[in-house]
Amino acid sequence: MKFEHNIDFDTIRSVLDLLPMRIYMLNEKRKVLWANKRASHWFRNINLNHENIYCFKEVFKRDNPCIHCPVIKALKTGKTEHTEIKAEYNGKTKYYFVTATLFKKTESNSDTLIIETVQDITNYKKAEEDLRNLNDFNTAIINNAPVAIFTIDRTGKFISVNPALAKLSGLGTEAEDKLLGFNWIENPYTIRCGLADCIKKGLEGEPFELWDFPFTTYRGDRGHYIHFRGVPLKTKDGKVEGLLCIIEDTSEKVMARIQSIQDAKTSVIGRLMTGVAHELNNPLAAISANSELACELFQNMKTQNIDSEEINELREYIEVIEEQAYRCKNIIQDMIDITKKEDFEVKAINLPALLDELIGTLNLKKKKIRLKKHIGKNLPHVKGDMNALRQCFLNILRNATDALEKRESPTIRIAACISDDFVRVEIEDNGVGIHNEMLDKIFEPFFSTKATGKGIGLGLTLCYEFLKRMGAKIEVKSELGMGTLFVINLPVSSDFKVNG
Repeated sequence: MKFEHNIDFDTIRSVLDLLPMRIYMLNEKRKVLWANKRASHWFRNINLNHENIYCFKEVFKRDNPCIHCPVIKALKTGKTEHTEIKAEYNGKTKYYFVTATLFKKTESNSDTLIIETVQDITNYKKAEEDLRNLNDFNTAIINNAPVAIFTIDRTGKFISVNPALAKLSGLGTEAEDKLLGFNWIENPYTIRCGLADCIKKGLEGEPFELWDFPFTTYRGDRGHYIHFRGVPLKTKDGKVEGLLCIIEDTSEKVMARIQSIQDAKTSVIGRLMTGVAHELNNPLAAISANSELACELFQNMKTQNIDSEEINELREYIEVIEEQAYRCKNIIQDMIDITKKEDFEVKAINLPALLDELIGTLNLKKKKIRLKKHIGKNLPHVKGDMNALRQCFLNILRNATDALEKRESPTIRIAACISDDFVRVEIEDNGVGIHNEMLDKIFEPFFSTKATGKGIGLGLTLCYEFLKRMGAKIEVKSELGMGTLFVINLPVSSDFKVNG
């Protein structure tokens, strides 16, 4: 390439002075030979002809060459080299981006010179640090948020998860390994429960919100409810790049609401049952008494050889009346027990001894039911009413044995362990199970899954009411065809007696 005019050094220097960076020329010994206007303040009142004017001394205030010095590298490689250097200047910390390039004076002159350019990138570094701090702050907010937060890309794959999601999902420390890159839209559970359709709408740009959505954890734990919000992540031009998902565990709120509704139902039905029980008791008492007298009369007639086919048939009818009258009396007594709050004596109870006593009444060997018992050692006494607690466990255990009829390898598992201020008791069977839609109703009065004549649906209602009065809690988990698990949390007695 040829130029029409020769360009003198003054012109070149003027151009170099206009560039928005500091430029100076060095020899192979790193002595500064020349500096442009922007760099000249570093060498003010210094004679550049002096032999000891070195860039690392005058510019970066160092006694030795900088670590990763680009000049040294350029001299070794023969290529343009660059690095970032941190230095103190006028009491302030500065950051510089330094580039070193080799060139020769003329083709005939073999002396090697180095042009070093220095750009002050302090503001960029500060902005970078501010951005990094902001990113760290935002990350800390997400990681410490009490709600699950995660993002998925346009294809439905997880690209970020926070610790709250790891806990909610049941994955714990495995969450990132299991979820990152996992496609949620294609997951069979997500498709089956309807979440996949919501996520697809979100990725199409439509925000969505699901309240108290039933949720199953990665480990298969049911009985969870969530508040799920999906917010499309859009670019400036409105293009959807992904979806921000926020999940709040509302299980406790939902269960509290269900319990409140259950309490209200029980209260209303309890008042109704009390009135009905009192109204029926008197006529039933008369029926029972007269049927007993009639049976005695027939017995006397039999001893007097006054017997005939018609009399025997009439006696059978009266016996049925007597039997059903007593059955009605038992039902009424159960109804009264549900609403009766007096005669409820709370005291310390030896739980293992009570469970052993009840297990002995079930005739499990005769019914060919296998028992798995895991009772923790040194369990403290629990607080409750002995008769009520006995009735609760007996009802649950009888339900378990009934559910195991005609099942292969029928098994009941009973476990008890300390859990905070409670003793946690688990009673599980591998029986027929309960349909998910019925689980919310099993503690309601007169609700029963048994065949007609095998129960009137007051047993679990009694359990619920008795345990509530004792400050205990009961919950049930079941899957149709797989079995049922009852979990009872009994408060530890204040005297904390230990069962040896």
